[in-house]
Amino acid sequence: MKNATSFGTEAQAYAADRPSYPAALFDWIAGQTPGSDLVWDVGTGSGQAARALVERFNNVHATDIDPAQLAQAVQHPNISYVANPAHQSGLPDNSVDAITVATALHWFDFEMFWPEVKRVAKPGAVFCAWTYHRVETDIQTNEQLIQPVLDIVDPYWSDGNRLSWAGYNKETVSIPFEIIDTPEFACELNWNPARISAYMRTWSAHNRARQDGQAFQLNKIEEAALKTLGDAPRKFRLPLHVLTACIS
Repeated sequence: MKNATSFGTEAQAYAADRPSYPAALFDWIAGQTPGSDLVWDVGTGSGQAARALVERFNNVHATDIDPAQLAQAVQHPNISYVANPAHQSGLPDNSVDAITVATALHWFDFEMFWPEVKRVAKPGAVFCAWTYHRVETDIQTNEQLIQPVLDIVDPYWSDGNRLSWAGYNKETVSIPFEIIDTPEFACELNWNPARISAYMRTWSAHNRARQDGQAFQLNKIEEAALKTLGDAPRKFRLPLHVLTACIS
């Protein structure tokens, strides 16, 4: 769980520079659940998913291990933010219609987490976790900005990061529930190169690389790329790996 707290040092940047998730994903989740009273959003960070979920569920219980992340969350009367580790929801038995995890499942202790999911879920509740895949954009942006940064930060990805990039499946996350088919979803964005660069700076591997003496080289790549690419928005796509299960 140590890596799960590392985002607190970049909490403001994380809240500002991570993209929101597609509305179609949350619509689909809401359509799979036995009710719409309560959803538990685990590893909520600064509440990106919680803010979308509260538009579709009556109440959102949003937990995160890192108080610094929660401090950046936008408050809402129907969202309860609680600083707890993933395996401690603080919820009653059989109380939630859905459990969601947005780009955080790879940090959890699965042996402790799955029993808590089972305990709080209503019969037929849905579990849904998702994480980003690799960036898809135009060739010029990829060659001048994204790939050079990836080449430098690659040694600094943790095991959790590498699990995330590979995508969740039944074996890698040891999920004990019945997997159900999920449509494809992606973050479809029009960002300028500076915005793309700001997103990459939220990567934990980027932060580790900077701390390990790579800051000058990363800054050099960014400055050269932004000078060449300019300010015009570019199509920027983040496919999502989504894992969904029915809890019986």
